[in-house]
Amino acid sequence: MRSIINPPALSRRAILAGTGSLALSAALPTFAFGLTEKAAVSFINIVMDDVHTIINSGKSEAAMLVDFERFFRDSAEVPLIAKTALGAPGRSASSKQLSAYIQAFQGYISRKYGRQFRDFTGAELTVVSSRDLGAKGVLVTSKVDLPSKPDFDLGWWVIEVNGRPKMFDLIIEGISLISTERTEIGALLESFRGDIDKLTAKLLVT
Repeated sequence: MRSIINPPALSRRAILAGTGSLALSAALPTFAFGLTEKAAVSFINIVMDDVHTIINSGKSEAAMLVDFERFFRDSAEVPLIAKTALGAPGRSASSKQLSAYIQAFQGYISRKYGRQFRDFTGAELTVVSSRDLGAKGVLVTSKVDLPSKPDFDLGWWVIEVNGRPKMFDLIIEGISLISTERTEIGALLESFRGDIDKLTAKLLVT
């Protein structure tokens, strides 16, 4: 896996077109204080190495998904992602409900996106660009080179949490994880008539 530490910056228009979740950033708190593009790129190189190790481990799917849950827990800011996906209904939830929901959401995204990452087996991931989003973090874009398949871009929105870089969003072929999950979590919650406990139970088995 190669990286370009000082790549050309993406235009603001290109970022907004490729990452629907960035449109949410105006309503979110600031994330980055000392986070630099170089630090974000270095972090994503480590993240990509971790993904590469998991998908090429030769383990069963069940064992790989356990590894992916540990990966998301350690590398992503799961509580913030979960709360952002839930949106306004989370403000009326009790602390116990919210904690259970976040734990269920962690397993849910680990299984869902861990299976997508399995499709990257044998791929080469290369950082091709990065952009400083100011107080909102850094967007790092990588290219996924799959044998006998067209290349595509994979974006990583990196924020700083307690002095450490963390993933806040993942953009696969222009589709934002957060934007997707806001829609899907919202639809599930509506189907349960706003019952967060039923939503949590559903995520545990999805």
